[in-house]
Amino acid sequence: MRLFYFVNFNMKNLYIIIYFISIIFAQWEQLEVPLGGQIRSIYSDGNLVYAASSGGVLAKNLQENIWSLRNEGLESCDTKSLVKLGDYMFVSTDENVFRSNNQGLNWEKCGAELEGIYVKNLITIDNVIFAATYLKGIYQSTDFGESWTTINNGFSSNYPYYFETDGANLFCGTYLDGMFRSSDMGQNWEQLDNGLDAESIIAVFSSDDKLFASSLNSEIFLSYDSGDTWEQTNFEMSLIFSFAKLNGQLFASSLFQGIYVSNDNGETWNNFNIGLGELNVRTIGVSENAVYAGMTSGNIYRYNFEQNTWEITVLPALYSCVGSICSTNSILHIGTHGNKNFASSNSGDTWYQPSGIGTVEVRSLISSNGYVFAGTDMLGVFKSSINGSSFSSSSNGLSSYWINDFAFCNGNLYAGSGNGGVYLSTNLGQSWNPINNMLTSLDVLSLACDDENIYAITDLGINSAQISDWNWNESNYEFQTNDITVIDYNYENNFLLIGTKNNGVYISHNQGQSWLTFSTGLPENSYIREIYSFGDKSFLSTNHGEIFILFNNSNQWINITNNFIGAPVLSLHIADDFIYAGVNAGGVWRSSIPELGDLNFDAIFNVQDILLVVDLIINNDYYGIGDMNLDETIDVLDIVQLINIILN
Repeated sequence: MRLFYFVNFNMKNLYIIIYFISIIFAQWEQLEVPLGGQIRSIYSDGNLVYAASSGGVLAKNLQENIWSLRNEGLESCDTKSLVKLGDYMFVSTDENVFRSNNQGLNWEKCGAELEGIYVKNLITIDNVIFAATYLKGIYQSTDFGESWTTINNGFSSNYPYYFETDGANLFCGTYLDGMFRSSDMGQNWEQLDNGLDAESIIAVFSSDDKLFASSLNSEIFLSYDSGDTWEQTNFEMSLIFSFAKLNGQLFASSLFQGIYVSNDNGETWNNFNIGLGELNVRTIGVSENAVYAGMTSGNIYRYNFEQNTWEITVLPALYSCVGSICSTNSILHIGTHGNKNFASSNSGDTWYQPSGIGTVEVRSLISSNGYVFAGTDMLGVFKSSINGSSFSSSSNGLSSYWINDFAFCNGNLYAGSGNGGVYLSTNLGQSWNPINNMLTSLDVLSLACDDENIYAITDLGINSAQISDWNWNESNYEFQTNDITVIDYNYENNFLLIGTKNNGVYISHNQGQSWLTFSTGLPENSYIREIYSFGDKSFLSTNHGEIFILFNNSNQWINITNNFIGAPVLSLHIADDFIYAGVNAGGVWRSSIPELGDLNFDAIFNVQDILLVVDLIINNDYYGIGDMNLDETIDVLDIVQLINIILN
């Protein structure tokens, strides 16, 4: 029997020990992922100007040129659209709508109906706020965002993109389905196609007696009768994503050609780029006496009317929302929500952008043997066969182009989509086929595989199917929550883990036939964002910015967050002896991989770990250790067991 003798320390020695322990902790470090992010909308309210970006909400005083981030309470900082109604500012994100009644200093979610839904655009008419959502149609709220109802009668597009009103009608431009109009506050919709020969409308603007519509093919259409008929103009302006009006002048932002101005209500247009240091303009906005241009780089320019030139304003660092991470052959890949995809060949020290993915929204990544697959929000799957150095479309057979997750199983690739169920490719993405027989919902959030079964988390629960026949069965286990977020399979230990929004983690050792709660060590009612298994370890992350590890044969989650900053933690991955974490508006963080017994995570088992154990003993903090002797009790005997492991 091994014995451990406790040593008596006086308080001075204890403080010295704790000091040295604190400085030898392995630290999380935030990597220098390329900064910047799309500026998507700019809104003026009184003395403040707001900007929605892929790194959160920015705000500044009218008299200043310095912006500050106002992201407190935003569970997603992939922000899209800004409006004001009553005492509230509203911002849409890829997960919900949030509102603030204190100028963006704090935000709160608006209504359960939009939870987890990508909200592209907002508009207010009278005291009603309208939300254009991807895959779910159009919603309205008549109680300042407390609750939302769908208003899709006659509206048939998966991708409503841009709202506008002329005071009497509500217009909605869409991706792939042209333009819709409602004359009764969204209760009924009709498609407008008389002369509007364009599939995708990316901006709509009403000015006096004219209605402008800009298409994804760089066409500008005009209507003089509220959209009944349209005519195509010969304006040579490329990809106009937004319009604005100030003091009788019209402004238009071009994705490649900068800013245009019209002094005759859109009859003619001229370049307006003096002083503009870049021409990739994503949005334009106005305040009482200023014009602002928001760039794809994340910069914002303000026009100085006294000097007749654009001036760049000062912004804080904008970090992306990194929602997916993978690696192949020592090449690390990240996918962001709203700021493209990046790769690194040196463990995240420097980054470059692979070519070929035609959208800024990468929702999922997976890799194997030099192949990398990327799932996007509206363009389906992209594939690279050369370690992700370049990508090409790989969506043949898909009818849904929103891809939430992937899973490899016995050489086959599965893709979970937002409204088309599960797809199977047996030829590495060259073609896809739906496998949805008896699947309870086509809204698939997460996938996992154990080489015999494929598992799918949908908005209605858990489904499983044998890979021999692909007929789905619904789990009949009565969970304490329907809000299941993620599923993962640990191959080394042969168990399934699922995470929930409000009830922590469950585990199954029998292919999902039965489940047990498995949240020891986690905060009560944890919202689990990601679960990732690697070897004999499993990791999870939470909505509150915590990261936990589960060691082999343990029943205790151990917090390894340490000096990590940012929430929620959206993605986890291990590559080349590092664990990587993707964060909401926090980019990517990196740390060494913790090992059992290595309490200070410095990759060495030595006396420093014993010093940390002493600190835990003195503070009676046995839960920092875990149930090491597997007696279902966490106490000092577990510390003795751990020290024996370290010493031997």
